[in-house]
Amino acid sequence: MPQPTTQLRALLAIAILLAGPGVARAQQKVSIPSFTPTSLSQLLRHQAPEAMVSGEIYLPPEASGPAPALVLKHGSGGLQGPTGTNIRKWATTFKGWGIAAFVVDSFGPRGIASTVADQSKVSSWADVADALSALKVLAADSRIDKTRIGIVGWSRGGGVAWKTALEIIRKSIITDDLKFAAHIVFYGGAEFQFRDRATDQSPLLFLHGEADNYVPIGPMREFADWAQSKGSPVTFISYPKTFHGFDVQAGFSGVLKEAQVSAKCDMVVDLTTGHILRLNHVDNPATTPEEIAAYPKSCMTHGPTVGYNAAARSDAAEKVHDFLKKNFQL
Repeated sequence: MPQPTTQLRALLAIAILLAGPGVARAQQKVSIPSFTPTSLSQLLRHQAPEAMVSGEIYLPPEASGPAPALVLKHGSGGLQGPTGTNIRKWATTFKGWGIAAFVVDSFGPRGIASTVADQSKVSSWADVADALSALKVLAADSRIDKTRIGIVGWSRGGGVAWKTALEIIRKSIITDDLKFAAHIVFYGGAEFQFRDRATDQSPLLFLHGEADNYVPIGPMREFADWAQSKGSPVTFISYPKTFHGFDVQAGFSGVLKEAQVSAKCDMVVDLTTGHILRLNHVDNPATTPEEIAAYPKSCMTHGPTVGYNAAARSDAAEKVHDFLKKNFQL
C-alpha cells in the first residue's frame, strides 16, 4: 500500500483536529499546508517550496448548523503586539456575531516577526498562498458553510483580501469553484495594482482613512472602481482626517520612522497578459524586465503616520457587521 505524502498526512491531521470537540470550546492552533512563492510567477505556476503555516480558529459557541467563516490576514506587524491583539479582538467580535474566525499566521511559522522595516523578508504572494490554502482547510470542515467563507485583511493583509478576488490568483491554488464569498479590505495598499479578465464576483468592502500616507486612498479607490466595472458589488467607506491603523486601539500613534512606504509607487499590471499598463505615472511605458524588477526599491520611502480613531473604528465595526449580515444572510 502506498504511503501518504507529508501534505496528505497533514491534511488528515487537520481533519481530525477540526472534527474534535475541543474546537467548539476555544480557539486552537490548526496547521495549514501552503507554500512560499517569492514572486507572482511562482504563485501562478505553483512552483515554490512547501510551507506549513498555522491559524487560530474561533468557532461560535452555539451554531445551529454549518457556520459562516472569515479568514483573517494580518499586516506587516504580524500577530505580535497591538496589531495581533487587534486582530484577535476582531476575531472575538466575529465569533459573537455567529461567524467563525480563522486567524492565519504567515510570519511566525516562517521565522519572521515583522516586515514593517523590510517588506522583502517574505513576498506578499506567500500571504496570498496562505489565505487561499486556509480557505481550503475551512471548506473541508463540516461545521463550516463553505459557500459563506470570506476574508478580511489589514494593511498588507488588506492587499491579500483584494488580490484573492482576482480569478487568475484564485485558480493558482483552487482547482474547483470554491471561492471567498466576501472580501473586506482595511486600509489595503494598491500602489502595485493587478487586474485580470475577471473577478470572483463576490462583494468587496473597503474601509480607508483619507489621511492615510502609508497606503494612500487613491490607488485603492481606483482598484475598487475597476472591480465594480467587472461586476463585483463594491462598497467603499472613507474616513476624513483618519490615518493608517485607525482601528488599532492600543497601537503606536505618530510617525513610524522605520516603516517602508510604497505611497509614491505607481504600477498597474494586467495579470492575464503580463503587460505593464502603468509605471511611475506613465501609461503603457516602454520598459525592460530589469527596470520593472528594480522599480519597487526605487520608489520606496519611509516614515508614515499611524493612529487610532475611535469614531472610525466604531463606525467600521457597524459597517462590517451590516455587510456580513447582508452577504452571509445572518
